[in-house]
Amino acid sequence: MTTLAPDEGAARLDELIQPLGTRVFRAVEPLQMAAILESEGLNDKIARERYGHPDVFSLAEAAYGRVALMEPPRPPAAPVLRQARPAAQMAHGLLYALPAALLPAASGLVGPQWLMPGLVLTTGIGWVIGSAAAQIAYSLIGRGFPRSAGRMLRAGLVLGVSAAVLTATVIAVVRDGPVSLVALCVTQMAFQIASGILLFYRREAWLAIMMLPAVLAGVGYVAVGEGPAGLMAVCLGVVCVAGLVGAAILLTLREGVAADPPASEPRLRTLLRANLGGLLPSFVFSLLSALFLLQAEARYVLDRTDLAIAGAGLVFGMGVLEYRAHRFQDEARTLIREVCYPAEFTELTRGLLARGLLICLSVLSTLALLPLTFLYATDALSYGAAVMAAAHVTVGGSYFVAFLLASQGKVAHLCLAQGLALAVHPGGRWLLPDPHSALADVTLFLTAGLVFFTVLLVLMARSLRDVQRYR
Repeated sequence: MTTLAPDEGAARLDELIQPLGTRVFRAVEPLQMAAILESEGLNDKIARERYGHPDVFSLAEAAYGRVALMEPPRPPAAPVLRQARPAAQMAHGLLYALPAALLPAASGLVGPQWLMPGLVLTTGIGWVIGSAAAQIAYSLIGRGFPRSAGRMLRAGLVLGVSAAVLTATVIAVVRDGPVSLVALCVTQMAFQIASGILLFYRREAWLAIMMLPAVLAGVGYVAVGEGPAGLMAVCLGVVCVAGLVGAAILLTLREGVAADPPASEPRLRTLLRANLGGLLPSFVFSLLSALFLLQAEARYVLDRTDLAIAGAGLVFGMGVLEYRAHRFQDEARTLIREVCYPAEFTELTRGLLARGLLICLSVLSTLALLPLTFLYATDALSYGAAVMAAAHVTVGGSYFVAFLLASQGKVAHLCLAQGLALAVHPGGRWLLPDPHSALADVTLFLTAGLVFFTVLLVLMARSLRDVQRYR
């Protein structure tokens, strides 16, 4: 049996008790505490080696005595259902795309052969880190830990910027690129994570106002086309992003301070250790999604601009997908209070799903015409660009359904479906008659998108029969 010092034993008891929540405060005797510990998988061996007690019953007596000295935690507030916000949510895609106004100026300073590979890599890394941090933060807020959610978002910001520094430095050193590449990639990553934090706290207006000077400067450079104007636009963009980072950090520090004193929440490490397994599928899905989209476009960012920009409509339409997903949830919750039978609910929600999906596909198709129209006006339109745009519309419809499935906790199913799509593209690329043909490659990407879309629709159709998930 391991012998622990009194302070260490008390600390380990606190680490054991805190993740168990309010259940331990309802125990009226040590035997009930022992039942709680055994339900968490603790046995005599763990009690001896980890906590220095001969068996679970001895550990339960110590834990019961420790809980008696602790103040019962305040029960979390009743969860507030996040209602759909049409204007704000539909603007999310546009807000995320604001730095695109600075790309001509940045490209003129760094060179597209350096800038684009760096941005593709940092965008993918930022997507994964930002999504994971936001998912964990949402979970913590739902459990009544707003301060810990803020700490998680700040940690994601630091991790993302550090990853951008490392990635851009490796590209610059290996390929003998300019030092300015590192600064621009870090700025892009800082914007991506910080803007996600502002949207997390529903500060869309802040994001738009703070980035407006940089957007205007970027548009001004396109109109003027002179080197000094490009440098001024990029410098102003860096200043605006720095302001965004400051605002994001202040938000994470301010939110929840009035509601909870600092001592009322466990350490973030303790909370993460208790719930990391449940959050792993969301992280994997974010990783697979970023890989699926970015690998399809990354190979064309330098020598096939028409293919690289053909999918831009999906970026602008992501906010519409988010809004329609929230709207579906709101309408489904309303329906479940109005119908009497599960079969009736299933039939009506099929109509809601079809309508939401039709709206999403229509909006994405309209947005996809914008880059295609530009390519046509500049005599750069190709069959490959049209197929690439169609593929992004299909993938966008898939992610609308994916949002709905994720809200029902079917993230593991999403990982399998996304893995299947990756097996088709790029996995099936070696089966192409001409693997170097861009048209054949984007057609295969469209096929992968259709496979992904079909699998998700089948999963969603089955999910509509599970009425209890919509309560």
